Amino acid sequence: MSRTRVGWLVVSAAMVSGLAVAGAVASTLVEDGGDKAAVPIVEKSRHVPEVAALLSGLTVEKPRTHKNMIVFPIRWSGKQAPGRWISLDDAASAGVLKVTEKDQASVPEVQMENTGDKAVFLMSGEIIKGGRQTRVVKLDTIIEAKQKVAVAVFCVEQSRWSGGKDFSGAGKTAPATIRERISRGAEQGEVWDRVQSTGRAVGASSPTGSLDEMMESQPVKEGLKKAHEDLGHFSPADTVGIAIADARTGRVIGLELFGRRDLFEWLQEKLVEGYAMDVVLAQQVDWKPDQAKPVTEDEVLGFITRALQGSSHYEDTLGSGRGIDLDSGSMKGKGVALGSSAVHLSIQDIRPGTTPARPIVDRPGLNVDPPMPRD
Repeated sequence: MSRTRVGWLVVSAAMVSGLAVAGAVASTLVEDGGDKAAVPIVEKSRHVPEVAALLSGLTVEKPRTHKNMIVFPIRWSGKQAPGRWISLDDAASAGVLKVTEKDQASVPEVQMENTGDKAVFLMSGEIIKGGRQTRVVKLDTIIEAKQKVAVAVFCVEQSRWSGGKDFSGAGKTAPATIRERISRGAEQGEVWDRVQSTGRAVGASSPTGSLDEMMESQPVKEGLKKAHEDLGHFSPADTVGIAIADARTGRVIGLELFGRRDLFEWLQEKLVEGYAMDVVLAQQVDWKPDQAKPVTEDEVLGFITRALQGSSHYEDTLGSGRGIDLDSGSMKGKGVALGSSAVHLSIQDIRPGTTPARPIVDRPGLNVDPPMPRD
């Protein structure tokens, strides 16, 4: 199987200490196991070390497709984040993660207590149902063993404020467009509007405006089942993420990377469903298979290169570790790190309709455009 590989060599001493410095990208082309592999060399970087490491040693595999949705499995040769981990859904099902309304219930926060002996990873956009209304996790959050945290959330059920105090995992994540808006600091009203517009786009409704109930509607469940049948499960041992492209535009729209294989294993189906809600189910009227625009591994490599040309910094997180914020022109990213390792990094192009489709990579060689102007 042909593979496109991207590896980064960081040679800036300031990078090692985590300082942000102005940088440039040089490129070369080398032979790697019989395949030509584009290997950009980072002379200096404006990224925090965890981001630079997670964008290192990535191999882009041949894609799988479902209608206009193109999914590229991503392998990684880096060192896995250490520790023992469990997902939100598994921890909640096992009873080791207690998720409740706060004593004085409020829309933007819920209480989570990890009574187990593994770190719980909460991904931005994951849905929890129950309580007084269904919510989604606002930002990637890590709750270590025996830790109790007030977790930031958004409501995705506008017309209910009643019921008990306990939550359970819904086994779903919000559509990618809602996750992206949340990560960029959307207000609650905008999230409600997005939930309703998503429901209209996919032909689903709920008496209380519940995103979870919309995703449980029969048309949506059937559509997502077909997506899973076509795309399958990404099982290689070193697969740690996916890149998603839209054949209607011929552009890469998102990249999801994990610092641990097991976290990706647990969350990949949720992520596929979240992107499929936007790219396939909400776009059927626009989809014309005979007009599909191909997307190659090189376009994914170009997307990663553009991310590398930007910068990242730490931000506060309500749980353990450090939040991550990435900015590269029209590309925005959020994630979280613990210790010296990134745990998750999600990057979306917030203006995919205006991003050039083909100028980033042109074989032979790797031609790197200058960084896009900041917004």
